Amino acid sequence: LAGGQAREAQGRFEEALQALKPTDPDFVRASLGRVQALARQKPDLARDTFLAFAKDHKPLVQEGDYGMVVSELLKHDGVSQAIDVMDAGVKAYPQSPQMLAVQKQVTEAAKHDKNPASYNKLKGLGYVGDH
Repeated sequence: LAGGQAREAQGRFEEALQALKPTDPDFVRASLGRVQALARQKPDLARDTFLAFAKDHKPLVQEGDYGMVVSELLKHDGVSQAIDVMDAGVKAYPQSPQMLAVQKQVTEAAKHDKNPASYNKLKGLGYVGDH
């Protein structure tokens, strides 16, 4: 993934996941690696894949995983998708200082996004503007 070959990395992670069970130590790493690879190519699919993973394997997902996915999406112009992941993370970890920092990161990105729909989405979710 570090070599910039997102599609190839995605395939490798998917291959590895076929052989792994949720109890395997590399399951989370491979699952999150797949999400990172997807974020670089298909932000919608990355968001959907991560949120499904977080729902299906809640005990395995940590608050830092939400932040990592948000950062990866923001790096690859997935502001709207990052908002969805951030929102899920804030709901999963409502008192988390880390999620508060992620929320601020997403808010700044939405303010500067070329698409005003991102900021409006944050507003609609109650993160910015009049509450």
